[in-house]
Amino acid sequence: MRILVLTPWAPYPLTGACQQDRFSGLKQMRSMGYDIHVLARTLPFQSKEQIERIFATEGIPITLIPHTASPWKLIAGNIPAILRHPALLDGAALEYLDAQYLSALRFLILSQRPDLIWMEYCTHWPLLRILKSEGIPIIVKSSLNEPQHCIDEHGGSLMARLKALPKKTGERIVARNADLVLAITPDEERWYRSLGATHTGVLPLRGLSQCFERRSHSAKDRLDVVFLSASYNVGHNRDALLFLLKEILPEVRRRLPGHIRFHLTGGKFREEWKRYLSDDLRLVGYVPDLSGFLRTMDAAVCPWISGQGMQQKVFEPLCRSLPLLTTKTAGYPFVDGKEVLLCATPQQYADGLEKLLDPALRNAVAAAAYEKAWSLFNEEIMKRTVKEAIESVINT
Repeated sequence: MRILVLTPWAPYPLTGACQQDRFSGLKQMRSMGYDIHVLARTLPFQSKEQIERIFATEGIPITLIPHTASPWKLIAGNIPAILRHPALLDGAALEYLDAQYLSALRFLILSQRPDLIWMEYCTHWPLLRILKSEGIPIIVKSSLNEPQHCIDEHGGSLMARLKALPKKTGERIVARNADLVLAITPDEERWYRSLGATHTGVLPLRGLSQCFERRSHSAKDRLDVVFLSASYNVGHNRDALLFLLKEILPEVRRRLPGHIRFHLTGGKFREEWKRYLSDDLRLVGYVPDLSGFLRTMDAAVCPWISGQGMQQKVFEPLCRSLPLLTTKTAGYPFVDGKEVLLCATPQQYADGLEKLLDPALRNAVAAAAYEKAWSLFNEEIMKRTVKEAIESVINT
């Protein structure tokens, strides 16, 4: 079966969960025997030659189109389309009407004659009406609730809410026009159904299938607890960090002095936050070998204050046998008190950490978390979900 994959900027280098998710998904499709071809953008910091070399090594053909350098020129050239569909004011969607991109897309459809088009991210929605005329089934793989994410990442400001309006329209177009929408969490699947989608499924972060590691925990007087982040320039990471620094940390210092030591990963840590650092709060920064580093940790704390989608910092610890304290699990059925410790207040986070000082409980939660995560996110489950999704639209 020939599949044309439309993805945003090419997922390489693998610097974050988004890139790992998409790159893992492509490799999984290839290993399943699908004949795939990828159409992607490149951003200024990316090396076209490096991307092509890596994809050739994986046996995945890829066509690369430079990111639109002149957005205002693109807007000026698409004023009639914008007047008909104001949702195109979302620049992330408008760039798919760029003439160079459309030319490459049409060439690939004519030359590859794909049996299926797989779209990564709903920002490709302007292409739905164009591609529908080709009679090719279309699966859209969503990464998050884009309009709510836009609001969350900018503190709920009026400007963010205005920017979210065209994104909401684009998501509704996807829900009602794609042959199948694959949401990234059960919560977001329900959201797409509320927008009018009738054929939906759930496909988790595909990179999680590479994160499984079973381990046990020993008795310790002081627990090393990781707070995972890629960059504190990202709004939801920053919100979670500030909740840790201003709310959780004082409560833990008061209740459990000398028994908990936090380790902060990620870049772009602001100078103003360094006043919180001490022997019990260490800035680790970028970690080249994350799996090796996490083997030295006893638990993970990941408050989910804002942001949408499926945050890898929440789910990776579960795959790596780390007891996790977090706010929610986006509809995935992890049981509070057994497979995860759900916390909303600083007091609940302190309570949870105090309980985890017991190595027997720590091992019990870690083992249960691993088993549940394996049942949801292992590679065979991912492949089966993809196979069933493809067959469901091809056979209708």
